[in-house]
Amino acid sequence: MSRGVAGQEDLPREIRLALNAFAVGRDVSAELVADAFGACVELTAPVRDVVLGSLMTAVMMRGPRPTDVAALLRRALAVDERGPVRQLGGDGRPVVVLAGSGKKGVRTLNVSTPAALVAAAAGVLVVKVGSAATSSALGSRELVRALGLPEHRTADDAQAALMVCGFAFLAIEPEIPTLDCLYGGRFYAPNPFSFGLAALATPVRGDITVFGLSHPRVDVAGQVLGRYGLRHADVVTTRLPGDRYIDEIGTRGEVRCCRVRDGLVGPVTVASALDLAGAPFPVDLPAPCSHSEAIDRTADLISGGGLDDHRLVVSLNAAHLLLAAGVSQSMRKGCATADEILRSGAALTNVKGIRDDDGTS
Repeated sequence: MSRGVAGQEDLPREIRLALNAFAVGRDVSAELVADAFGACVELTAPVRDVVLGSLMTAVMMRGPRPTDVAALLRRALAVDERGPVRQLGGDGRPVVVLAGSGKKGVRTLNVSTPAALVAAAAGVLVVKVGSAATSSALGSRELVRALGLPEHRTADDAQAALMVCGFAFLAIEPEIPTLDCLYGGRFYAPNPFSFGLAALATPVRGDITVFGLSHPRVDVAGQVLGRYGLRHADVVTTRLPGDRYIDEIGTRGEVRCCRVRDGLVGPVTVASALDLAGAPFPVDLPAPCSHSEAIDRTADLISGGGLDDHRLVVSLNAAHLLLAAGVSQSMRKGCATADEILRSGAALTNVKGIRDDDGTS
């Protein structure tokens, strides 16, 4: 039953216990954090939004812990009735799932979706997981629609698309409709769900997960994904000047990565973005002024034109996918391959047929 709330005495016990313990600096168990979230679900807006925001902020202010995040995600994903997760097959080739946290607070042109299209054109089987924008100018879901690409809703559809063109797109929101009503569009900065929700809410799994995180604690996301049984994953972030983080590999600042191999979480590695990019000087990705400009810039890029800076950062992230899938032997070679695909306008060649068959182009 939903509850109206007039004062703290009317809040569910789990919420009162958790928030009071956070407020005075006492330890709060992961189980209590998860129970408090479960109690939030029963509240009504706007109180629910305030209490949920307080709880999520308290978890982050203490320092995100893998146990807290995993417990929260387990409770959150149980809000919706979800079927079993299916492992996709690549007929001898690895399937790469690409997802990101969003919430980076930096308005950039879209990087992950064109990178996935480029990787697919180079022979990688890529499942792109995305959503509508909250803090960015353009979300992957909106870009896919603008490009006329189909949005796949089932594991069977995604599997079929991979076999036809090497690329499938799955939106997060339809998989968790109840949770999306509670959470979607309400958080503009990294929160506990940022450490794995996008990678875990889908009905499919791949052989490799590449997860972008707009937060320095890539180790937390790595441990969370490992706890959920993802045996091979790369979690990446880029620290930009001014202590800002983006959920992809950037062309300036430092790139942090945490790898999960055979279920074991490795150490965090740090590399210069400039060295990875191989660029003669660091570049900034221009911020689009509007939703329509973001679409136009990205469409220009994958058609063979676009901005040089945009091409570089997309090539860099596509190269990571090529390297992860074993299609390229180094980031430099992968960047060169991706750059050639972008300049030729071939990034959409493989998916053109499926666009026409779907009737959406």
